[in-house]
Amino acid sequence: MHISVNAASFKNCLETVEKALPARSTMPVIGSILFEISDSSLTFSATNLELFIKTKMPYEGKESGKLLLPPKIVDIMRYFPGEEANININWDNYRLDISGGNAEFHLYGSDPGDYPLSFELSPDPGQPIKIRESEFKELIRSVVFAASNEETRPAFNGVLFTVKENALTLTASDTYRLAINEITDQSWSLDTRSSLVPARSLREILRVLGDQDSYVSIYNEGNIMAFQLENVYFASRLLEEKYPDVSGVIPKDYKTRITLERKPFEEAISRASLLAEGKNQAVNLIIKNSQLEVKVSGQEGSMEEVLAVGQDGEDIELFANTRFVLEILKIIDDQKMGVDFHGEGGPLIFRKPGNQSYLYLVLPIKKVN
Repeated sequence: MHISVNAASFKNCLETVEKALPARSTMPVIGSILFEISDSSLTFSATNLELFIKTKMPYEGKESGKLLLPPKIVDIMRYFPGEEANININWDNYRLDISGGNAEFHLYGSDPGDYPLSFELSPDPGQPIKIRESEFKELIRSVVFAASNEETRPAFNGVLFTVKENALTLTASDTYRLAINEITDQSWSLDTRSSLVPARSLREILRVLGDQDSYVSIYNEGNIMAFQLENVYFASRLLEEKYPDVSGVIPKDYKTRITLERKPFEEAISRASLLAEGKNQAVNLIIKNSQLEVKVSGQEGSMEEVLAVGQDGEDIELFANTRFVLEILKIIDDQKMGVDFHGEGGPLIFRKPGNQSYLYLVLPIKKVN
């Protein structure tokens, strides 16, 4: 069987599904890419049994078939010399001869018979939630960074999706910080439910999502959450752990509120992080007389910097993790921002101007190591 394809489009499809390939696995079949040929499209699929990605490219032909492609084909297409790739497939031994430019490659695929396809939706998966792709990308981006990477806390390895009537709320925490964001649509009429999606799956979908105005359709069926983009189907197995109720850690009233320019604050914290020491990389924040003093002191040296701020409430001094502060400052794109303080032992709460639904809470460091 012979097919000719645009090499760049072929490469893009392979790179999209490659994100679902396992780093290592005891099941060789899932270390490969499922390649399906029909008379109207070429379909690529990959899974690590937690995450599944499928994408298509248009193709016109008279023959059909499928095989498993070795993962090395992704690297080959990244460095492919020609604009068109000519591929001959021998179905007897699943050999692929790929030529283009002055180069020719010979690869061996394998039988696709045992490939798992448990991530496909049923013919009637129910009414999806539809969100603009650019909005959904920002929604995930604004919370997923706060999820835990420690396997000893499986519930906090996920991002909680909560739907209720006309709102979708995402919550992520590693127990030291908490991020919550919500999107609403008056046209929605959703049944109340919660689903815990692995944060690492959402980090991968972030690499697929663009800034287009096209819509993402979100389906929740059984233990699967699926995301249908214009050209990509993305599905993740849900975590079974129970997510704790985090509403009790959010204070109702602040004791100190400041407003300040985001960029100078980010630059000051970045400079402080150069000399911050210890496990918590602590920075000292002092608010007094409408000024914010950023200080660090350690064995290698010290620094201090003063920023003018708008202050409402009492003076305060506390320590915070520089990484936790910097990560939110890179998420907020607005020129100005607000931070609420709740006493020396209370959390810092960062908010996005003009978005009352967004909240990022950081616990202060009680003792500097």
